Amino acid sequence: LKYNRPDKVLNLLGYSDSSLIEAYHKAYLKRLKKMDFSENQLSSEFHLPEVKITNSVQLPAETKENSISLDLKITDSKFNLDRINIWVNDVAIYGTNGISLRNEKARSIEKSLTIDLANGRNKIQVSVLNGTGAESYKKAVEINSLQPNESPNLYVVSLGVSEHKNSKYNLDFAHKDAIDFASAFKANTYFKSVQSRTLTNEEVTLENLVDLKDFLGQAKINDVVMVFVAGHGVLDENFDYYFASYDMDFDNPSLRGIPYEAIENLLDGIKALKKLLLIDTCHSGELDKDEIEENTNDKETEQGDIIFR
Repeated sequence: LKYNRPDKVLNLLGYSDSSLIEAYHKAYLKRLKKMDFSENQLSSEFHLPEVKITNSVQLPAETKENSISLDLKITDSKFNLDRINIWVNDVAIYGTNGISLRNEKARSIEKSLTIDLANGRNKIQVSVLNGTGAESYKKAVEINSLQPNESPNLYVVSLGVSEHKNSKYNLDFAHKDAIDFASAFKANTYFKSVQSRTLTNEEVTLENLVDLKDFLGQAKINDVVMVFVAGHGVLDENFDYYFASYDMDFDNPSLRGIPYEAIENLLDGIKALKKLLLIDTCHSGELDKDEIEENTNDKETEQGDIIFR
């Protein structure tokens, strides 16, 4: 968190213009905010915490069980511990923010955690952050799970907004795309079952995303989750992305707009390891500086019978 600073590197090299450097600086500030850190917390000296899997020798190379227990010893000789991060096959199973240790106000903690196993190979990695944002080296174990290889379930969330409260920004096909996406999997024979939730037009609001998180939370570790989003995607003055809900204020997207973090949160921390997010909107990929300068508004242009959004 502290030393990933391309803005400072580019500034010292003197090759890049100020707008690009400022964009990287804003990205750094966003990253701190997302991880719930402040710049003041990073002002202390650099020191790494340590984490040990104390029962790593006792863990089996193969098991028929669907979970294992990890015994952890976490220490830092200078700073309080902040959080534990655990990945299974490179997926953060406790979400972006991991398991908080802040309330412990401690420099040494021992914990035992139960970790669900996926079918087949499981690469389990553990790291810890201290209160200054420094992350330990990752400790890893590998376990092969011999669970019965059953077909997975599929959970689909599909969102599409063609009609807005402000009809000036209406589209033609976004709601249809959402319906068609969910329908495409109904007759699929690969999955044991297909569960879906489709919201269109006035149904797509910030409040309705809460129930979708609960729905996707039903997925188990071997299941598959897909989230599809279609409609307007806009950036505010800070280049923060918002998916245009039915009642979003297009002059102020932060009012009633759906921030990218809210969409990402649908997938963050759920048990399923196989997760796919598809966003069919403007500004859904990396920001292109020239594109932003030339296209300051999210518009539709009509060429013959084809309407682009």
